Amino acid sequence: MSSSNWGNSSYIKNYEQLSKPSQLPQFSPSPISFTTNILVVGGAYAGLATISALKTHLSQRLASVEKPKKISITLVEPRNGLLNILGIPKAIVDTEFAKTQFVPFNQLKDFKFTNILSKEKFQDDFFMQDNPYLQFNYVHGLVTYLDSEKAQYLLNNDQEGERGIIEFDYVIMATGRDRNWPTTPRASTFDLFVEEMSKSKNDIATTKTISVIGAGAVGLEIAGDIKSAFPEKEVNLIHPHSMFPAEPLSEEFKTLVQQSIEKSGVNVYLNTRIAREADNGDLITTTNKTIPSELNFWCTTKHNNTDILSNDFKTTYVSKLNNIHVNEYLQMAITAGSSPTSKIDNFFVIGDLVELPIIKSAGWAMYMGRLVANNLQSLLFDNKLIETFLDLKDIPFGMVVVAGNEEIVSELAGDVQLNHPGYVEEYKDYCIGKVRATLNL
Repeated sequence: MSSSNWGNSSYIKNYEQLSKPSQLPQFSPSPISFTTNILVVGGAYAGLATISALKTHLSQRLASVEKPKKISITLVEPRNGLLNILGIPKAIVDTEFAKTQFVPFNQLKDFKFTNILSKEKFQDDFFMQDNPYLQFNYVHGLVTYLDSEKAQYLLNNDQEGERGIIEFDYVIMATGRDRNWPTTPRASTFDLFVEEMSKSKNDIATTKTISVIGAGAVGLEIAGDIKSAFPEKEVNLIHPHSMFPAEPLSEEFKTLVQQSIEKSGVNVYLNTRIAREADNGDLITTTNKTIPSELNFWCTTKHNNTDILSNDFKTTYVSKLNNIHVNEYLQMAITAGSSPTSKIDNFFVIGDLVELPIIKSAGWAMYMGRLVANNLQSLLFDNKLIETFLDLKDIPFGMVVVAGNEEIVSELAGDVQLNHPGYVEEYKDYCIGKVRATLNL
């Protein structure tokens, strides 16, 4: 790992220079404007990895400080728990399985809060006793504006409600990307998630013909899982290209995925684009052919959540693909050659948002969260950045998908396998056990 000397910047603060955090009530049902030291926007894989690693690093560092002052960490996240997005394709057809894929924060290991802001009531076991080193705040809501000094937020997706301002010393943006329902569920709590997945299962169960438009990893898994759970259903998988998924993987991998899907009984339509959906659910192609259908899952688009950035930041740092430019330390930055032309020292970006030539995944998101936490604790106590992102020239592309009949198709470093024993074991719970172990949660 290389290291970088601490730059002279008004944005950078060490431990002694941190702002004084606001004292908050243990619980508030309305927004409050306050000051925190480290703001984490988004609590999926990347955000939770950052927080878990930060709590460990900072507690260890502060234990050796005489008369330590507390460091305040604030998480803003609309869901009050860990949602394992990897399990959504199966969750929409198996409600009992769905219950294992949303883990409320109070059921995670050592993930309690000193203060919570939410319009909903929280049980006592969401709160922790006073921590000598950390103030850990949870804002159950959404950030609506973000720059290098402050964030505006609302609680519980109350778009018409009052808003609060959070001022911070450092921010980690981990807002990820949204897709069409059900891949991005609307639920903000465990009960609402189970209700949502139960409704999805019922919709599928009462429909004869289901179509999935878009054979990316999500679409093909949804088609495969629907057919596995309801073999009597007519299931169509429609894709605009000659092979799938679209990621830069081998023809052998893509062929094996398609064969597995077709063998399960899913009807595959290649080189087929949908112009519109009829009122009865039928799909009309761009060549004016009709594919009979009743219930349709559109898995063709994704949207990175960059809209909250200030206009200046969007203009400067958001790419044509709606990703955010970063440097080797995952600070928001524009680089020319090996030199940064513009960067925001106290603003880190992780997860699906980054403009990097990788196949976005939970694994990459968690790696980035740990990297940023390591760099941030070093900035605070040693005045330097110490860990750079991996050299991608040495990292092969890879992917694991659940295809037809729950078969696991994988490729890593050119090695294509069907039902690799290690992946079969991991996907018994759709990797949530591995995710929690990796996050130490």
